[in-house]
Amino acid sequence: MVIDNRGSNKTVFEWIKEYTGDGTLDIVTGYFTIGALNRLSQVTNGKVRRYRFILSDIVNVEQPRSYTIDLLNQNITIEASFKLRTTAKEVVEFLKQSKVEIKTLEPNFCHAKVYIFDDKKDDRLKYFIVGSSNLTEAGIGLQKTSNIELNIAETGNNNQYRELQRWFEELWSRPEAHTQKSFRDSNGKIYKKDFKEYLIEEIENIFTNYTPKEIYYKILFELFGRELLREQNDPNLVREIGKLENTAIYNSLYDFQKKGVLSLIKMLENYNGAILADAVGLGKTWSALAVIKYYQLKGRETIILCPKKLENNWKQYLKRRNSKFQSDEFDYIIRYHSDLFGDRLEKGDIDFSYLQSDKPKLLVIDESHHLRNSKSNRYRFLVEHILKPNQDIKVLLLSATPINNSLNDIKNQFNLIAKDDDSGFSNSLDIKSLARTFGVAQREFHRWLTSENRKISQLIEKLPSEFIRLVDSLTVARTRNMIKNLQFPKKKRPQNIFITPKSIGSFKNFKDLLESLPPKFTAYKPAYYIEEKDITYITKNEKLRDRALVKMVYILLAKRLESSWKSFYETISKVNHYHQTIYNLAIQYKTNREDIAIREDREILSSDEVFDDLSIGKREIKLSQIDSSGQLDNFINDLQQDLKSMRKLIENLEKFDEEITKEKGFTSKDTKLEKLIEIIKKKQKSRNRKVVIFTAYTDTAIYLYSELEKRGIERIALIHGNTKNYEPILQRFAPYT
Repeated sequence: MVIDNRGSNKTVFEWIKEYTGDGTLDIVTGYFTIGALNRLSQVTNGKVRRYRFILSDIVNVEQPRSYTIDLLNQNITIEASFKLRTTAKEVVEFLKQSKVEIKTLEPNFCHAKVYIFDDKKDDRLKYFIVGSSNLTEAGIGLQKTSNIELNIAETGNNNQYRELQRWFEELWSRPEAHTQKSFRDSNGKIYKKDFKEYLIEEIENIFTNYTPKEIYYKILFELFGRELLREQNDPNLVREIGKLENTAIYNSLYDFQKKGVLSLIKMLENYNGAILADAVGLGKTWSALAVIKYYQLKGRETIILCPKKLENNWKQYLKRRNSKFQSDEFDYIIRYHSDLFGDRLEKGDIDFSYLQSDKPKLLVIDESHHLRNSKSNRYRFLVEHILKPNQDIKVLLLSATPINNSLNDIKNQFNLIAKDDDSGFSNSLDIKSLARTFGVAQREFHRWLTSENRKISQLIEKLPSEFIRLVDSLTVARTRNMIKNLQFPKKKRPQNIFITPKSIGSFKNFKDLLESLPPKFTAYKPAYYIEEKDITYITKNEKLRDRALVKMVYILLAKRLESSWKSFYETISKVNHYHQTIYNLAIQYKTNREDIAIREDREILSSDEVFDDLSIGKREIKLSQIDSSGQLDNFINDLQQDLKSMRKLIENLEKFDEEITKEKGFTSKDTKLEKLIEIIKKKQKSRNRKVVIFTAYTDTAIYLYSELEKRGIERIALIHGNTKNYEPILQRFAPYT
């Protein structure tokens, strides 16, 4: 009979349970698990007179003793692990019986698997099972597995049965079959020990009572022990870390930052990349500077890619700028995310060939989540023109929000480290495919997200091990809660105060203001006025792009209005100016028939991150193209309607601006400003009088600074995106100053 532990046929275990009676049982197996041996003993021990086991050389003389116990327990299920202590005790009692004999083969390895039962009363009840099944849960059919087993089982005292009996007796009597096992002690001396006694001791270790502290230390050692031992045995790493520990930047860090820096360095050394995803305010810039200093000491060039608005965050620490870290003499190249296009990276004395040279480099990408779209022009440019051409480049990514909408966001960050190679971590982390790993992880995340009473532990249990291994190996991420004992002040609950000016001219509320916005924003969608059949290169995609652009302009204006009426005023004035310019060009073309190209409003398109995912390019549409489509008059009329709407808006905003300008004291028609002044005045009466006001837009910041200063709020400073040297201001504002 064929037994493969599948279908309607019996499993190996079911066969043994049903057909084993009064007799002897001989077993040859490569190795066994405690659970399988326990189940076997439970169904046969009361009937079998004598057991003989032959085990292969499951632990050779060079292997650590702990390897045995790994074999004895491998593939154990979560449910079985809770019963392991009881199971181990029962197996030890079984093995201690005199009727249980065990031998091991040394130095040979036996791949044979056979079960031979000799019934002492009836030859018809003898049986054998021979094939692929080890004495494990999976091997004898106690546990579902993807492994395919194949065995032959027969009953009766036939020729095959007798041949197998003779084969077993010969194997049992061979010189290689020993009741003792060889081991090597710490001095290299080989000694022997009774193999059955050895197995019993190893299994007894499972139900040794350990204190929680001992278990905790054991877990720590299993997680980090090999890494710590490897570091201690790497004199070069120890020496380089020693140099870093003598720098100004390293000694300015909190302990948690120092530990993070050391972890990042190890990740960069082992995998050529790392992600620092600490929460906002935990000093990612300084931590990154320490990593930069480590590699600067090793002679590696550093290139920093950051949003343009963060340039001074990095520039202020360069050598000869009299910074806090002047003695470290930081030297690195700063480029912007927006430079990832054409020849924009070539500035000063740095040409493109240098960025692709063979010189070892460290690439630091600040706000790396802006490069989460693997199909964007910037992402592709970075991969094709910087990462792939450099044979020796390490990538450090900084982001407090590496995941935005899906796990694919952080997958694309890992892809940068792997130079867009889907199998880039195959050798280092045994991850065959990033796409497949994250595909499984995203599906499990979605299932978890839509389930009721979900818990984080349930998600972690379902995520693929490759995903967990990748994240653990390449990310450092601490929350403020993790380090809350490091002198962080106690925070009060935030207060949300919803206040807007009661009226702006004839507009009584924000709703009226938003409803009076231009109906079409015509100047931003010229592609709508071109017939595709006449102009072949103006595609449907261009029209979709223009429609998206108009929606983004609406969003931009709503965000500016939410920030302050002043920011809205400045922005709608720029939009109006652009529309007026396009209108004048259209009238000029209609009068003179001199063709003119409509250039995009670069000032608006570069003014807010809302446009970051829009592929802007350098598209130009000529008025002659609109004219040849018969749409010029419609284009001009729609521009007039938009200008008319904006004129009414701007007139009301101008009057409101005049009223605010004339104001003095702490009351104002801008009720939002008035409430802010009230909060500041109250704060100035407390022991800690410092106030920091964050706003998303420069227009709002300048407006608030001007109004607060005018109304008598003293010792006030302004920092915005165009502020060049703000370090002195930050230092004066810092705690304990």
